Amino acid sequence: MDDLGFLSLSTKADVANYLNGSLRNLSYLLYVLPKERQYKSFAIPKKDGGLRTIYSPASRIKFYQRNLADILVDLYPNKKCVHGYLKERGIRSNALVHSHKRIVINLDLKDFFSSIHFGRVRGMFLSKPFGFNEEVATTLAQICCFNGILPQGAPSSPIVTNFICRRLDNQLQSFAIDNKMTYSRYADDITFSTNLSQIPSKIGRIGQEGYLVISKELRNIIESNDFKINESKTRYSMHNNRQEVTGLIVNEKINVDRRFIRRIRAMLHAWQRYGLHKAALEYFEKYSSKLIPDYPDLAFIKTICGRIGFVGQIKGRDNSVYTSLFQKLKSLDPAVRIALPTNLNSSNNYRATIFCEGKTDSFHLEAALKYFISKGEYCDLNVRFYHYPDEAKNVNNATLLDHCKAYPMRKNTNTEICLFDCDVKSFINNVTENGTLYKRWSDKVYSCVLPKPDHRDFSEVCIEHFYTDEDLKIKDSKGRRLFLSTEFDKNGSITKDNLVLGKRNEAKSPYPKIIDGNIGVHKENGVNVAMTKYDFAKNVSNAIGDFKNVSFEHFRPIFELIRTILSKIEHTNE
Repeated sequence: MDDLGFLSLSTKADVANYLNGSLRNLSYLLYVLPKERQYKSFAIPKKDGGLRTIYSPASRIKFYQRNLADILVDLYPNKKCVHGYLKERGIRSNALVHSHKRIVINLDLKDFFSSIHFGRVRGMFLSKPFGFNEEVATTLAQICCFNGILPQGAPSSPIVTNFICRRLDNQLQSFAIDNKMTYSRYADDITFSTNLSQIPSKIGRIGQEGYLVISKELRNIIESNDFKINESKTRYSMHNNRQEVTGLIVNEKINVDRRFIRRIRAMLHAWQRYGLHKAALEYFEKYSSKLIPDYPDLAFIKTICGRIGFVGQIKGRDNSVYTSLFQKLKSLDPAVRIALPTNLNSSNNYRATIFCEGKTDSFHLEAALKYFISKGEYCDLNVRFYHYPDEAKNVNNATLLDHCKAYPMRKNTNTEICLFDCDVKSFINNVTENGTLYKRWSDKVYSCVLPKPDHRDFSEVCIEHFYTDEDLKIKDSKGRRLFLSTEFDKNGSITKDNLVLGKRNEAKSPYPKIIDGNIGVHKENGVNVAMTKYDFAKNVSNAIGDFKNVSFEHFRPIFELIRTILSKIEHTNE
């Protein structure tokens, strides 16, 4: 959609067509559809204890409003003092301009949305920068309004308020500059700040009871723009007291109120201790004026996700507070969708280090975990997989067992899990106990063996067995692949392809053993067509060619086992 095309609209049909609809459909929605079906209304609690009415438009009306809103956002002039409902701006950018100031003054516009009536919206479309004729302006205003006012909850309402407030913003911006103050607006929240030693008299004065009394001049500017000040929300704060702008602390740096963080932790704790349903009901009964949602469990999770997401937005997703809240939430519901911490696998912030039997196992497990995390699963694990240095030549089950036995001599206090293949039975009893797949060596050191993947009917598994046979046979750019011992006859040959095992006895394995380039599979001319396990791992890890499509679905038992061990370690150390 181009701006010139929008500004050239001249009929109601033009409006409908430009918004990707039809005149017939738009006319039905505006003039025929009963009002009770046009919008659904519901109340949500305000911070001050009252209720705010939200109007949710019918899906087709919302369709027109969203398309209109997209156009209006592009047409809105770039006013640096406005931070609400604009791209790349929000409560953080709004608060940032007032950080580290000596004085902060907060004002609130009373009944902001409902004070913008149909006539004001229609007048907006009649005037610049639109200049529409009466038919188009009226139609657009009808799309935006309900019951004669701008409804809070319609997708077009926020950007319309910004256009309506253009004159107000210009006047208050000039007023602030004249009085050596900084001005910003986020929806109905107006903020002034300054480094002056006292509040300018043209802004207001401190009354006998310590409250801010707004000056007549400032009040006249606001009221001449058909808005009123919400006296109960007028306040000022000095630098030695808590200064707050749109819910954020601005004294030094932008920060989230500690009480907000404590509330999230309390919600998570209640969920863990009493269960999701009971925690949800208690929360809504206590904090939502006894308005219990139809689906309290889902609403509770959505509320927590929103709050934690807000913490990440303000403090950064690399912040330790966000990371800890993220991990706690994921431990309660691994399937919940929420933005990953940027330092999830940083060396200073992992729950455990996983030592594997082979040098390539870590590549497979990292790739598998990355896949599951992209789907919102196992995000709570937050583990790292140790990569052995190149000079470590003989990494095997004996090496790993020695590592477990040497735990008393290690000075570090990091949590460690040693993961063994399950293809050498003589080691299984040494690294498991009590009929489980794991063994406790200390409060922070465990060993375990690979669990049998659900698509295998044998237990002697190594990491490659967690892939499907089809994926194991993917060829690299040189035409090489891994082989299974069961592909060969008793003589160690694949007759139809004229291939011969480098070690023919490997064909006698009682289970499908992985045959790689170190064992060798040779053509008649002696060329080895078997890929090494290392090359297979790197191809998978780097998602090269067809290897980017391998399935990790059968790796789930490994991560379930790791999660079980982590829960036991952390329970022991509580």
